Amino acid sequence: MHDLTQLVPIAGAIILSPLPIAAIIAVLLSPKARTNGFAYVAAFWTVCFGVTAVTALSTAHVAGGTSQHGTAAAVFGLVLAAAFLALAVVSWVTRPRHGAVAKAPGWLQAIDGMSAARAFGLGIVMALTNGKNIPLELKAGALIGTGGHGGATAVAVAALFALGASLGVLVPTLLAATGIPAVTTTLARLKGQLIAHNAVIMTVLFAILAAVELSNALPALLR
Repeated sequence: MHDLTQLVPIAGAIILSPLPIAAIIAVLLSPKARTNGFAYVAAFWTVCFGVTAVTALSTAHVAGGTSQHGTAAAVFGLVLAAAFLALAVVSWVTRPRHGAVAKAPGWLQAIDGMSAARAFGLGIVMALTNGKNIPLELKAGALIGTGGHGGATAVAVAALFALGASLGVLVPTLLAATGIPAVTTTLARLKGQLIAHNAVIMTVLFAILAAVELSNALPALLR
C-alpha cells in the first residue's frame, strides 16, 4: 500500500495556480460574489475529483507494486518531466518583456455580469485548461488506484485530495464570505499581483515540477 502523504505535494502544486486564483478573486469582486464564488469552487473541485477518481478506479487492478508497474510509473514520470520542462520554457519565452505590463485575459472583464451557471462553467474551464493540473491529477489517481485500496476508499481519498487541491480557490471564497472590507481590499491587490507575475510564477513552478519528476523517475529506471 502506497504512502498517501505523496498526495500532499501534488495537491500543493495544483493549489499554486495563479490564473485560476485570479479568476476566483475576480468572481469574488463581482456583484454576485457569494453565489458565483461557490459555483466556481464546486466546478473546480468536480473536475479535480472526477479526473482523480476515474484514474484511481481504472488503475486499481494493477495494485501490488509489480516491477512492470514500477517501470511504467517511471516512464510516465519522465513524460511528465519533459512536459513540465516544455511548459516552463513556453511560460518564460511568452512572459512580458522590457518592463511591459502583463495584460489581464479578456474573459476577466466579463465576469461582473456572469450568472452562477457561467461561473460554474468558468470553473470547469480553469480546471481543465491549467497546464499542470490534469497531469498531476492523473498522477494522484494512479497513486491512489495502485495503493491497494477498495473502490469506495479510493473514491473517498480522491474526494479528499480534490478538496485539498481546491484550497487555492476555496480559501479566498470562504474569506470573502465573511464580508470583511479588508479582505476585499487584499483580494483586489492579490489579483493584480497574480496577473502581473503569472508567467514567472508558472515558469518556476513548472521547472520545480520537472525536477521533482526527474528525481523520482531516473532512480527507478536505473535500478
